[in-house]
Amino acid sequence: MLGLGALILVQSLLVPSATSPVGADAVWAPPANFLQRFHQACDGREGDAFTSCFLDAMRKAGAPPAALAFARRVDGMGYLRAFDDSGRVGLAYAEFPFRANENQLCFLVNGAPPLLDVDDLSRLDRAQLAANPDYAALARTYPNVTVFPGRRSGAHGPRPMRLHNGGQAFSVPYTLHDGCHACRIVGDLELRWDFDVEGRLAGIRIQRVRARPQA
Repeated sequence: MLGLGALILVQSLLVPSATSPVGADAVWAPPANFLQRFHQACDGREGDAFTSCFLDAMRKAGAPPAALAFARRVDGMGYLRAFDDSGRVGLAYAEFPFRANENQLCFLVNGAPPLLDVDDLSRLDRAQLAANPDYAALARTYPNVTVFPGRRSGAHGPRPMRLHNGGQAFSVPYTLHDGCHACRIVGDLELRWDFDVEGRLAGIRIQRVRARPQA
C-alpha cells in the first residue's frame, strides 16, 4: 500500500505539467450541454475564479488530464479541438467559446517558445511589411488597413511544410481590413512562420499580399 507522499508523487507524474508537450491526447470534444452547464455554474466570475470554474466544468464533463493541462496553459479560455503532429513543432487548433470574435485559434506548440499564438504578431517586423510593394499600394488606397486573423481551420487555414534545411514552416493566412473588424476586407496577407531544426522560431516572413477586388 502506498503512503501519502508516494501517492502524491505518482499522481504528479501522471498529470501533465504546464511545460509538457502538447499532443493528440489533449484533444477534447465537449458534450452537447457543456456550455449551458458552464454558464449556469460560472457566469459572473472573472480572472482566476473564471479559469478555475472553467477547468472544474471541463473536469466534471470528462475532460482528460492532458486536455485540462492545455486549457490551463491558455488561462482557462478554451480547449484543444484538434492537433496536427507536423513534426518537432505541431499545430494546435483551439476553440475559445467565450470570445465575441475569432473563436477558433491556432497555436504553434512544442518548439521555442513552447506556445505561440499565430495571431500574436508582436514578433512581425512591421517595417518589413510596410516596405512590401503590394502592401504599400494597399496602404496608399486604404490608410487604415489593419491585419486580422484569416481562416483557422480547413483547407484554407494554416499549412505546415518542411524546409530544405531540415526545419519547419507554417503558412498562415490573414485578412486585411479597411480599419475595424467589421469593416470591409480589402486584401489578404500570408505569413510564413519559420523554425530551425531544433524547433526554435527563426522568423516570420511575408509570403504574399494580395488586394481583393472591390465592387
